[in-house]
Amino acid sequence: MDDETAGNLRGMIRRGNLKNFKDDGETQTASIEIAEGIWRDDVEVMQPYGFASHVPEDGALGVVLAIGGDEGDMVILPIANPSKRLGELKPGEVGFYNEHGDKAIMTAGGSLDISTGATVNITTDTGVTITAVITKVVGDFVCTGDVSDKNGSMQEMRDKYNVHAHPAGPPPNPQQD
Repeated sequence: MDDETAGNLRGMIRRGNLKNFKDDGETQTASIEIAEGIWRDDVEVMQPYGFASHVPEDGALGVVLAIGGDEGDMVILPIANPSKRLGELKPGEVGFYNEHGDKAIMTAGGSLDISTGATVNITTDTGVTITAVITKVVGDFVCTGDVSDKNGSMQEMRDKYNVHAHPAGPPPNPQQD
């Protein structure tokens, strides 16, 4: 193989440092240093379907492919940032995480463990169903709607309580709201 062909092959796949991420267009782009002091700007970052991330720039690394050997047509494969890596997963586990330590791990045993230092928000137009033998809430439970079980709603129970009377006295006082 001649030197030119060997150089072209070596240049098709490179590893480099990343910076200048842009995530406001049709695709995410970044700048990658393909050789000492040589940067390519606005290179498309490929991301797996159904998953998106905006990696912290400090320590971000990527593998870039020159499509057809053309350094003017490059793509960056999914990005790593070793200093922010989740790590310590057991065989068969899958996780996603952010730079603050918030994480969700699907364990090899079938559990989904979510850990965050902030609020967990679930928004849906139709409802949330939990099917479990038992559901535990540790801490206070606050509800802005009605609470019901198989015998009726809490409001129905309060209404019944408020109107009931005993033969020797008046209805309960104070009334329940």
